[in-house]
Amino acid sequence: MTWSQTIWRRVCQFMVRIFYRRFEAVGTDDLPADGPIILCANHVNALVDALVIQAACPRPIHPIARSGLFRNPLLRPILSFIQAVPIYRRHQPRADAGPIRKMIDQHQARRGDRNEGSFSKLYELLDEGRVILIFPEGQSHSDPSLRPLKTGAARLALGHFERTGEPAPVVPIGLLFTAKGRFRAGALVQVGEPVTFVPQTEEDPEAQVRRYTEDIDGALKQVTLNMESWEDKALMDVLQRYFHPSLTVPSESGNEEPLGEQPTLSRRFLSYQRILHVRETLRPTCPERVERLRHDLARFERLCARYGVRDYHLELNYTPRTVGLWLLRNLLFALFVVPLGLWGLLNSGIPYYLARKASQLSARARDHYDTAGMLWGLFFFLLFWGAQTAFVFFTWGSWPAVAYGASLGVTAGVSLKLGRERRRILDESRVFWLFVLRRNVKEHLRDRRDDLEVEVEELAQMARQLERESRAAVDPTAPASKEATSA
Repeated sequence: MTWSQTIWRRVCQFMVRIFYRRFEAVGTDDLPADGPIILCANHVNALVDALVIQAACPRPIHPIARSGLFRNPLLRPILSFIQAVPIYRRHQPRADAGPIRKMIDQHQARRGDRNEGSFSKLYELLDEGRVILIFPEGQSHSDPSLRPLKTGAARLALGHFERTGEPAPVVPIGLLFTAKGRFRAGALVQVGEPVTFVPQTEEDPEAQVRRYTEDIDGALKQVTLNMESWEDKALMDVLQRYFHPSLTVPSESGNEEPLGEQPTLSRRFLSYQRILHVRETLRPTCPERVERLRHDLARFERLCARYGVRDYHLELNYTPRTVGLWLLRNLLFALFVVPLGLWGLLNSGIPYYLARKASQLSARARDHYDTAGMLWGLFFFLLFWGAQTAFVFFTWGSWPAVAYGASLGVTAGVSLKLGRERRRILDESRVFWLFVLRRNVKEHLRDRRDDLEVEVEELAQMARQLERESRAAVDPTAPASKEATSA
């Protein structure tokens, strides 16, 4: 890396660590240390997607960006700094258009022709052994599944092969954000297996492009969630929160292992995929039972939300020792954490509020909120913190200004924790008195959860049996896996 690329990667890592409370990157260490690579990622969070990938990738990347972004005076210097390559949307003129429309169409067509220059620049970067990032879906979106892929990635890889005789591996990148639009949520970057396509000389070039695009699409689906609706993910979250003892994920040995009580984001993703696979396996044989479980899970979630009860509340036993430790913890929190949190709120509350409101007003869609939040947050916090530190410097001198500036970031983080802890204390106090005064509520919720857990386990066993039968039908001589025999 050059010094500028190193700085940019550090900036990306800093922004990601600030904006996301949980950030995981899986498989990035397996990327080749040198040589050309074409990264293909799903596009679900606007400009943040490229920033998150660069924070996870050990090598500098050169993203392909829409030409319109280069006309933005704030983004143009950044895109030029990281050597992003503009891509122009192709436009097909209409034969029945009027003279003004034809003039506009001709202008759009000339802009589309500029892609030849863009591809030449991309080929140069690949010849130099660089990493190209492309979003084959074209536009950022908030759909629950992948959109149909465009052919740009396949054309770029095949064009590089024609020029050099060496294939440039296409590496799928899956991005998952736990709650887009919410500050301090989670982000997961997953690197899939490279897709290398060697063209056949006797095959039509367009057929090769289509076939390669299908291979890329299949590889991307392995590292992304493809659901029918966002309601599916909400119900899968309910399963993971309340019924994790019954859920399993694939292990490195090929068997299955329990999900665990506090799974990483990557294990949660594997659990999502497993749940979707089980549902698709059971739908042909018992669709009514699958739909009934879906309905019962949604009703159980609404019931818990009505009482304000979370998953861990159902496991708590309010003994005198438990209550005493809870009171002691909250007392220590009030004595040591609350003063720092209030200091952080005093110094950072206004820029946080302004950044949040500006993000809500400027974000055009759900997938633009994180981008707007990062940009406005950077602007307002630098503005206010810089002005406040300057005021301290001119009023009390350099050392107080240094101490004050150093305290801003730490106390701002403490103030965020203060807000979360305040909500937790209020929730736990309310649930405690709810369970004390209405003991039947806790028993009822536990009974409903236990009944649903039995149903979840039975359906999981049915899915395993169907999978064993399917494998036996395909290859009757294949030995049963350890997971299959144990199930």
